[in-house]
Amino acid sequence: MTLQQKKSALIVILLLLTLGLTLFSLQKSSQYSDLQKVFHNEKTALEKELDQMIKDYTDVVGLKKHISKKLQTEIVKMKKLQEEIKNLKATNYNTIAKYKQKIIRLQQENKKLFLQVDSLHTENQLLIIKNKNTSDILAQKETINTSLSEKNDALKEKVALGSILKTSAINVVAMKERNSGKLTSTSRASRTDAFRINFDLLKNLVAEAGEKTVFIQIINQNNNVIAPKGILTLNDGNQIQYSDTIKVNYTNDTLSLVSLILVNRTDIIKGKYTISVFVDTAYAGTTTFNLR
Repeated sequence: MTLQQKKSALIVILLLLTLGLTLFSLQKSSQYSDLQKVFHNEKTALEKELDQMIKDYTDVVGLKKHISKKLQTEIVKMKKLQEEIKNLKATNYNTIAKYKQKIIRLQQENKKLFLQVDSLHTENQLLIIKNKNTSDILAQKETINTSLSEKNDALKEKVALGSILKTSAINVVAMKERNSGKLTSTSRASRTDAFRINFDLLKNLVAEAGEKTVFIQIINQNNNVIAPKGILTLNDGNQIQYSDTIKVNYTNDTLSLVSLILVNRTDIIKGKYTISVFVDTAYAGTTTFNLR
């Protein structure tokens, strides 16, 4: 083979080698491009999956603040993993596979955690219902207690009113003294030397038995107290003058009383007189009569 032929053969071989290398390079370039595309797609898919997981956790944290500490810790872990994936520069599919495994583990942990969350939520709801039922029962008891207290107060008031002693009709007779010293009735003011007053303390089983003081007051039409003996303070705080007192032992049964009140004839004027009876500090009865 001539030198020229050898050169030609060498050129052909070099051309073939160049062509082969070019084809190989193109093939590798295509494979690399395909790998980059797959890597990018996988990376994007992982980021989206983490975005959704973070959103789910954030929603739960907003709804269930009482258990948010553990959930917030998991969100921090997912955001950290998401940042690592975003910063990936390599195109090694094994790296993507490694992060896939991490996300799978996170999902498994999430499943357990959400089960705990649901269980706690259910318990919390049951507790809320129980507390509400308890509150309702307490409110009902409070209403009943208030009602009973009001009824009890009303009953006490009725008992207090019912325990006040009352008198029968009060009989009053003006008396004049004869020369013999004997007292006889009169209707004239100018001849009146005394008032004879009689009445009954009525039966009352509710009233407290025991010693009582009965006060009798005589007032003329000018509101002047006749033969005043002292001052009595009533239940309402008002003070009155009285004309006579009688100490009695009350046994809850009817008790007849008589009072004879001596007066100065010169103090007695014509007109209307009012006789009132008080037992201890409470009003018991009244009547009126006229002298001419």
